[in-house]
Amino acid sequence: MCLERADMYPISILLLALAVTLAGSAVAADNRIASHDRGIWSIPGKAGAKRWIVIHNLAEARASGIYHIEVLQRTKGAPAWQVERLARHMAITEMALERSVVEPLAGGAVYPEPFDDAFRRWQAENDGRGGKVCAATVSACLE
Repeated sequence: MCLERADMYPISILLLALAVTLAGSAVAADNRIASHDRGIWSIPGKAGAKRWIVIHNLAEARASGIYHIEVLQRTKGAPAWQVERLARHMAITEMALERSVVEPLAGGAVYPEPFDDAFRRWQAENDGRGGKVCAATVSACLE
């Protein structure tokens, strides 16, 4: 069966609408992480604790798509200085990070030295080419 050009018009409109919707979703996802200048996001955690990530290379990650993060946790009710580092460094893709975060946070930054040391070790892996990059969620890569 051959379709006349006029018969294809509704299909063309449908495909165009679908393409615009998908492109808009991708742009929104890309902008969500990069748009929060503090680079501190909550992530799901275990009951009785607050978990969050700190992005240490936000400016570079906007271009490369690889985020270098620190994963932190504090027991609810604990003093602000009692922070547990679940991962001193994790390299993660933008899509994986997008699937991991819940909401941006106004605070939660910690001293960067433990991250810096772990990041240098990651960079030295594979003859200086860097180590693994997480493509799953933060929680999955912690396991």
